[in-house]
Amino acid sequence: MKDTIKLGLVLLLVTSIAGGILAGVNSITGPVIAEREKMESLSAILELFPDADDSVEYDEAQVAEIASTYPSIREVTEVLSEGETIGYAMSTVTGGYAGDITTLVGVNADGTLAGIKVLVMSETAGLGSKIVDDPGFAESFEGKGAGGNVTASGEGAGDDEVMMLSGATVSTNAVVKGVNEALDAFANNLSN
Repeated sequence: MKDTIKLGLVLLLVTSIAGGILAGVNSITGPVIAEREKMESLSAILELFPDADDSVEYDEAQVAEIASTYPSIREVTEVLSEGETIGYAMSTVTGGYAGDITTLVGVNADGTLAGIKVLVMSETAGLGSKIVDDPGFAESFEGKGAGGNVTASGEGAGDDEVMMLSGATVSTNAVVKGVNEALDAFANNLSN
């Protein structure tokens, strides 16, 4: 009985020390990781809006208000050039085939798409991963959406059609869903 209590106390001491060390490491690395993620996000925004020279991130309350109607939207950033709003970058999270897909959607001030960039995904290599691997997929979104929503079909040649990737229907539709929510949020909450 004495040995059991002694072992329990030793285990408690070891786990307490390990927990303290992990908490200390997290407090040191947490801000560094957050800053790196912010820099990656800003870099992606600059890819979509090369003329941008500033941006204003919406706070949690503003994003929560938009997300109450458009649940896939997680972040909203107003993109500026020389003090004028040139568009909005919205981060969306939608369910793909193998997990969530995080997409940055750029909407120009006129309501057309500046472009998209898939930031995070865990789709099947060679199939669903085409949403990242095939540059034509992201390019097919540019300039579309002025009429409201986009649809995936064939080569994406129509006014509001984007490329449907063969073998990646679920992944394509997940990205399109996020893009359409971003377009609707822009039209109903962000456009002047």
